Amino acid sequence: MTLFSSALSSTPSSSASDDLALRIDRTVALLRGARRIVVFSGAGLSKASGIPTYRDADGLWMSQNALKFSHADDLARDPGGFTRFWAQRLSLIETASPNPGHLALAQLQRLRPATRLITQNVDGLLGKAGGQDVLELHGSLRRWRCDHCGNRSGPWPFHRCLRCGSHARPDVVMFGEMLNAGVLLDAQVAAQESDLFLVVGSTTIVYPAAELPKLAMARGARLVTLNIEPLPHLDDAAAVVLRGASEDLLPRLLAGMVGD
Repeated sequence: MTLFSSALSSTPSSSASDDLALRIDRTVALLRGARRIVVFSGAGLSKASGIPTYRDADGLWMSQNALKFSHADDLARDPGGFTRFWAQRLSLIETASPNPGHLALAQLQRLRPATRLITQNVDGLLGKAGGQDVLELHGSLRRWRCDHCGNRSGPWPFHRCLRCGSHARPDVVMFGEMLNAGVLLDAQVAAQESDLFLVVGSTTIVYPAAELPKLAMARGARLVTLNIEPLPHLDDAAAVVLRGASEDLLPRLLAGMVGD
């Protein structure tokens, strides 16, 4: 009876594993056949590097300080608190290293140089992994700037502008600000020119970034979604839905391509 029960309980897991393997094979086939690949990534890509996502129990939006210091006007309201909060965020990012998901995407770009990497993340880990010309829609916490005099080159002793003495700020998009128009345009063009569009670790619900997979599909691109949670607004239109962690699945996809 014990042996029979054990065999029964292993069947669903085996079936799920077989189904995932088939989905990975289908995605590898799409990657091999694509001429222009776009990978659009979000916070889920960097979670394995120790950077919490925004909506996790320990995520950024669970912090009251994050809500106090994530608006464009908060620097003028409380310069000291603003600088301390973002300096702490920077210290977290500076100690983080690219995980296997980042490294796999950089490897994909080396295999297919026409691949474009678009990210909502501000941690700079795709570039640190070797990604080229990464389109950082929300900027980068690794860059700071002075909005008072326009200084973008630093240096930033004590997070102040050496040129004018004003408080510096991270070069990231905050509430109340628009995305960089040039970066957004480059991302839109890349999406429209793609024939395969991968969504990795992003809920794709924040506009205007959320329109990118729709722009790609409107021009005939195939869509692959790779996420821990379902994406009801995209999964139904996807050629392949991969459910799992990007640090596990992306290396498997690249292994399939390299094996070819």
